[in-house]
Formats: sequence, C-alpha cells, structure tokens
Amino acid sequence: MAFKSILTLWDGKDSTRGAIQHAIALTKESRGHLHIVCPAFSTVKASSGVPFADIPTAVSEEERNRLTDKVLGLKLEAEQIANAEDVFFSVETAVLNRDELPILMDHVAKFSDLTVLPQPYGRDRTESDELLTESALLTEHCPILVVPPTSAHTMGSRAIVAWDGSREALRATKRAMPLLEQADHVDVMIVSKKPEKTLDEQMSSDIATFLARHRINVEINVVSKSGKSVPDLIIQRVRDTGANLVVMGGYGHSPFREFLFGGATRRMLEACNVPVFMAH
Repeated sequence: MAFKSILTLWDGKDSTRGAIQHAIALTKESRGHLHIVCPAFSTVKASSGVPFADIPTAVSEEERNRLTDKVLGLKLEAEQIANAEDVFFSVETAVLNRDELPILMDHVAKFSDLTVLPQPYGRDRTESDELLTESALLTEHCPILVVPPTSAHTMGSRAIVAWDGSREALRATKRAMPLLEQADHVDVMIVSKKPEKTLDEQMSSDIATFLARHRINVEINVVSKSGKSVPDLIIQRVRDTGANLVVMGGYGHSPFREFLFGGATRRMLEACNVPVFMAH
C-alpha cells in the first residue's frame, strides 16, 4: 500500500517549500507520480473554468499580462524544483477567482491518493490558503497532509492518532496506513471528558487491534480534557512523545467535533510543528 498519485501546489512562497519537498519525498519513496498545481488569482470571476486554463475575458489587459507572467513563472520554478529530484511529475497552471477554489480542488484531487499542502496560517499566508485547505479536505476524494514550513521532509518514526471512535477518525486512520505502517510507534490518543477511563479504553481497543494486525507497534493513551482545549492537548502530546505525525478526522463527534476550520483547527495548524494528516 502506498500513495502513488500525489497532488501538491507551488505558489512561490517560502512557506510552501516544506510542503512541496515533503510531497517529492513521498513520491520518490512510493515510486509514484507528483502533480503540481501553480495557481494565480484573478479579481474577476470566470464564467467557466475547468481546468482553469483560460483567463476570464473581463480581465483587463494589464491584469491578463500579470496573471500570465505569474503562472508561467511559477510553472518554471516548479519544474526546476522537481527536475532537481529523481521523480515523475507534471505541472498544471490555474488562473481562477478565489471563489472557484472548491471547484479546482474537486477537479484536481479526484484522481489523487493524497494532497500535500502547506500550513494555511503564517506570515506569508492569506485567506485563500485557508479556503484552499478547507476545499481540499471537503472534496472527500483524497486525504490531505498539512505540512509546516519547518518540518523535516520525512515522516519520522512516531505518530499520534487522535481517536474518538467516529467514522471520520476511522477513515483518516485507514487512509493514513501507508504512513502509519512506516512508523516505529503509533500512539492512539483519546481525549476524555470523564474521570473514568474504562469506556474510552474499550472504544480504542478495536482500532488498536486493527493497527496491530498490520504489524504496527501501537499504544493506547487516554488523556483527561481537564479544562484544556483538544488541540493544545494534542500539541502537548506531540512535544512529550517526540511524534512526527498527527492523524485525525476532518469531522468528528465530541470532543473532536469542534475541529473543522474553526478556532480549534486554526490553533492546531498554527501551533503544531509536525505534519497533520486529515480526512473527511
């Protein structure tokens, strides 16, 4: 099992380099194919746009030239980055309005196994980056891996699975198997609102058994919520264990339900310094 078709983007920002290098490393490891999208945003909404190759006719000549120069420059940079590595790849340019990001991600992610994206929050990120990340997750076509700019280009040896027994958490865990099977240790973490841990431990026993059947070294850890936020508890667990990856569902039940791109998810993606694997 491996991610054979990997999707990423190149927008020319320094904070995107970690994501594209991560995508390259995963592609090389799986001997797969990397597809790189180079987006440029128009202020005028296109009347049509799959695969977003045409510039809207309502765009002024000045903006038309700017957008054309930008996507061609990004394409050249992406090709230079990928050509420096021993990897099969293709590059697609996309000129679009920000409102079309969900359509774009639905189109390009349809035949991908994994989408690798940079952290949507940071000094050189914009609201469009947050929308693109959310759109990629909501396509349901493939999971996403959100990579912080300072992350190493390998997945490392220890992973945390944020587990609440939900369908979304199970889907994320199953889709992350190519990464989890490479880990030396997987920490199944449950955030409990109750002082009694028996039910929580029982809830996690099935997923632990499933992972163990894949020859994964797995451990169950039930953590008391005790007034702390879920993302802060996960981030603290990452620090305490030296984990290199967090796996979690994009939607879930309490207490993970708070996650989809509200304040909790923002906190998680802003403060977590390791890649976060998410699936809806």
